[in-house]
Amino acid sequence: MILRHILHSGKRSGASPDPLFGWFGMLACCTSRPADMTQDMDLERRAKIGDTASQIALARRHESEGQNELAREWYARAAEQGDLYALLSLAKNLLVRSPIKAQPGVNLMRTAAERGDAEALHICAVIASQDVDLPSRWEVALDYVRRSAEAGSSMACRQLLLLAGTEHAPQQTSWSDLARRVDMVRWRAPAPSRIVFESPRIGCSEGFASGAECDWLIARAKPHLKAAEVYDPERQGGILVEHMRNNRDMSFDIVHSDLILIAVRERIAKLALLGSASLEPTMVLHYTPGQRFAPHFDFVDPAAPHLQGEIARNGQRVATFLLYLNGGFESGETDFPTLGWRFKGGRGDAVLFRNVDDSGRPDLRTLHAGLEPNRGEKWVLSQWLREHVHAPAN
Repeated sequence: MILRHILHSGKRSGASPDPLFGWFGMLACCTSRPADMTQDMDLERRAKIGDTASQIALARRHESEGQNELAREWYARAAEQGDLYALLSLAKNLLVRSPIKAQPGVNLMRTAAERGDAEALHICAVIASQDVDLPSRWEVALDYVRRSAEAGSSMACRQLLLLAGTEHAPQQTSWSDLARRVDMVRWRAPAPSRIVFESPRIGCSEGFASGAECDWLIARAKPHLKAAEVYDPERQGGILVEHMRNNRDMSFDIVHSDLILIAVRERIAKLALLGSASLEPTMVLHYTPGQRFAPHFDFVDPAAPHLQGEIARNGQRVATFLLYLNGGFESGETDFPTLGWRFKGGRGDAVLFRNVDDSGRPDLRTLHAGLEPNRGEKWVLSQWLREHVHAPAN
């Protein structure tokens, strides 16, 4: 009963001081699937009499249908019986699915981590790396990754190897030794840049990311690609898949993030002269021949009545950052037709442009398009930045 009490007494994201969960919580999505009524009744019967496997199965079913409060109830019942997977699943649901309950989610994730769950340890690393009030946050984050590697997480092992700048763990070297070799100051150091246009403000950064970082981000995004979406004006700011954008993408929430991505995000914020809290969830975009993003603007239209609340809560989307993650494809530029200029970065090259003018008004000269590759595939990291952040209302 203790866990279920926590669920109903925890604060929601609107009351959380940490914008991390507000932004990542916007990624929550749900699907629905038909279920045989008899099987449902039997599953619920077994769950009610205390069968842990049935409780978890019922929770996952409710979660897939977007019924997160019900899902949490059943995850909590299974977790109260000592099931570590249920505890981890409950914590993840609280952190990334609506309604967000950040603090209970963090507390339960830490509990799962202290019980030795490798995934929970890694998620705690991401949480720690974002906590600007935590002394030595990067040391704490690296220690969580080290513990995750020692608990058997292959992803944490690969991450430590990359952060330490080696392909293979040297003989007779512990994960603790490897973690101590990591220089997070270097990983977060701002990248050099040059101005291409003063107005609208557009700058380029050649070599913003290393090839190893680019490969890592592609590998992390590839298993989670889905059809890309745009705002739907007919649904009062909802989202939809439509003809103007037919590529695929993946948005990183807190559960799928890692220290390499967080370090990249900090470098982006420094390049844009904004705080890390201004960054929306990072996306990786994937294009193949025939896929493109037609000419569009990235600012949020203040003239649209249904978007005025969005701007009031989350601020205007003042800048866009694009990082090319691979080469070896033809065409595929980012086209600015009003300016008569196209950008095609090499692997690791980036462009940053302001979506608003000096007065903060939307700049129509920033009309741009993601052109299709004529041959090969194109991978791009896309990062939108806001002028200020408020946690979205539940």
